Amino acid sequence: MIKYQLKCRSRICSNEKEFDGWFQSIEAYENQKNQRLINCPICGSDKVVKSLTTPSFKINKNKILVDKAKQHKNLKNDGNFIANENSDSISTLLRTLKKEIQKNSTYVGNEFVSQVRSMKEGKIKEKPIHGQGTNKEIQELRDEGIDVVNIPWISDDH
Repeated sequence: MIKYQLKCRSRICSNEKEFDGWFQSIEAYENQKNQRLINCPICGSDKVVKSLTTPSFKINKNKILVDKAKQHKNLKNDGNFIANENSDSISTLLRTLKKEIQKNSTYVGNEFVSQVRSMKEGKIKEKPIHGQGTNKEIQELRDEGIDVVNIPWISDDH
């Protein structure tokens, strides 16, 4: 896996901090970038650029075991994951977030944008939902004053 420092160049986030992106290879990054699949976690824009990064080096397996033991100490008794700067896997955090969203909201698929608008207009009862919409649709919702968040939906770890 390759970790890149990414930065959003949209007018909304131009002064925001960089964020990490993990990719299988440079080709995987370029393919996702060309397909406009890389979005800013703050505003949802696909105007994301890769910063210069330093290479990562493999570490000793014993150190990995020690780091994993430390990471497990960051789990609360209630099962919630607490991320910190030493977390070695953003994937774990994203999978946990995905499971919580699936457990506590209703999947509405491509109807997401229309249902959000209907809730805002009072046509249907408000409830937690998740689904998908295009970057343009999500930006239109934000322009209408509707607070929505883009979350990378990664596959389950089996």
